[in-house]
Amino acid sequence: MGESRAYRLKESEPLPEAIARVARGRIDHAIDELRGETDSTPVEAVHEARKDMKKLRALLRLARGELGGRVYARENACFRDAARELAGQRDADVMLETLGSLPYLPAGEAWEVRKRIQADRARNGDEGGRQAAARSAVAILKEARGRVGDWPLERDSFDALAKGLERIYGRGRREFEAAIDEPTVESLHGWRKRVKYLWYHHTLLRSVWPPVMEVAGDEAHVLSDRLGDDHDLAVLTAWVEEHGGAGPEFLDAVGRRRSELQAEAFALGGRVYAEKPKAFVKRMDGLWAAREDKVRAP
Repeated sequence: MGESRAYRLKESEPLPEAIARVARGRIDHAIDELRGETDSTPVEAVHEARKDMKKLRALLRLARGELGGRVYARENACFRDAARELAGQRDADVMLETLGSLPYLPAGEAWEVRKRIQADRARNGDEGGRQAAARSAVAILKEARGRVGDWPLERDSFDALAKGLERIYGRGRREFEAAIDEPTVESLHGWRKRVKYLWYHHTLLRSVWPPVMEVAGDEAHVLSDRLGDDHDLAVLTAWVEEHGGAGPEFLDAVGRRRSELQAEAFALGGRVYAEKPKAFVKRMDGLWAAREDKVRAP
């Protein structure tokens, strides 16, 4: 049986081995998706591969203190570039999904917008372009996989993760406060990226104390979804404003839904980021120590 691809650090698994295993697992899964070796449709495959890139970048951020600045920067740029290869193929798909799930929209109001997005996708996102993007991303990922064995992973302790956790949580807390003060598309999107990394960190660390980590991870997940839906609507609005095809009813419906999503996000954010960064990391360190005691117990 092959190496586990689970996006999770397992009990009793040495941390350096766990980080390398998780990295290879996400790379292999993305490559399988992009080569058409899963049950996913081409559209789903690109979506799944892009999620793998985000999970890999979250893993790098968690282990940043162990990897060091040079290795972190190199690998982060690599996975970012692989995701960018696929971005153009994903944008139109997301806009169509967003359009289909938008409430408050009068019947038929979205028809012209949908036709224009589909026409634009036909011009710029044909199957040949999708396949070329996938091949390019696979080439980048194969090179990255070969370097995982050389990552400087040594410490088998919480110290290897503490700086990465504090950095991501602290930055997310600051961007939450900035988004409250000025809820622009840019500030909300920046906050959303930190929330998603935090959610992935809770997923990776689930075995530390499952009941606690699942609840905290679920809250971060919901918050990420609310901010993601808001950003998708902002992207759709920008596209419509540039390409036309929608009347004031459409923009009113988008604005109403965005207001709801942002209100929910700010309420959730107050819970997710209730602690100061050092207190958050101290609590996580305590959970890690409790898990270690449990594993060592006869």
